[in-house]
Amino acid sequence: MDALTYLVYGLPCAALLLWQLRRRRRLEQRSRAAHGRTGAAEPASLHPLIDPARCIGCGSCLKACPEQAHHTVLGIVDGRAQLVSPGDCIGHGACRQACPVDAITLVFGSERRGVDIPVVTPQFESTVPGMFIAGELGGMGLIRNALEQGRQAVESIARRPRVGDQPLDLVIVGAGPAGFAAALTAKAKSLRCVTLEQESLGGAVFQYPRGKLVMTAPATVPLLGKVNFRQTSKEALLQFWQEAERKTGVRINYRERVEDIVREGAGFVVKTNRASYVTRSVLLAIGRRGTPRKLGVPGEELPKVV
Repeated sequence: MDALTYLVYGLPCAALLLWQLRRRRRLEQRSRAAHGRTGAAEPASLHPLIDPARCIGCGSCLKACPEQAHHTVLGIVDGRAQLVSPGDCIGHGACRQACPVDAITLVFGSERRGVDIPVVTPQFESTVPGMFIAGELGGMGLIRNALEQGRQAVESIARRPRVGDQPLDLVIVGAGPAGFAAALTAKAKSLRCVTLEQESLGGAVFQYPRGKLVMTAPATVPLLGKVNFRQTSKEALLQFWQEAERKTGVRINYRERVEDIVREGAGFVVKTNRASYVTRSVLLAIGRRGTPRKLGVPGEELPKVV
């Protein structure tokens, strides 16, 4: 009877263990292959740092990563979780929340590539009085956070007393997630505001690959309320924003590139390729990818070079 019991219960357990070991081996093979293809890349912004001494290799972080379905961002190597495709990580941070042993911390930059994060106050004001920073430029690439920062920065600007006789209260540079939320907030607060965008609505999101998964958490947007997008494509999100732009009547000056910002009295003069704007405050929501620095070498203008 005991032998039969062991047989009845032992065989399924052994089969399950064998299946799990083979599945784990395939996962490690895929992780090593992905790391071999992209391991030299450096993370663009916020990304996980995994402590191998604490990691138990459970794979919870892989399941939690919203990008994992489209990119092998995280993998298992030698029984431990590892960031195998750093260039595909865009800083959702869901992996840290999912880790049951707190083996993951979120950091900026790396040993080989540092990332300079602007120093800002809790109101997103920089060390230059009247100059505010929100979104990816401030180190936070997640769309939900960028929307929230753009809103909070403009609410802070709206509370400031008006000093001087500048024609404008605010110039917003960039119409990505942070800039668009800022423009909607400025309209809701009846601020005298101009929003400048050198390309198209969406900023860095507009430049994402076709079909890329974005907006993995709900957010509250001024004049629109709560946006319940959890997982949607780049195209669907841009279409929603374009409809919001039309519905709210917010105005954005497209194809207008900022060339210089000069302090003038208690405010600033923002010079573009079309005009100059005198304002008491400036919000930089330009991201980190809009106008990359060039190396000045032959071939860098080819379409295959990114």
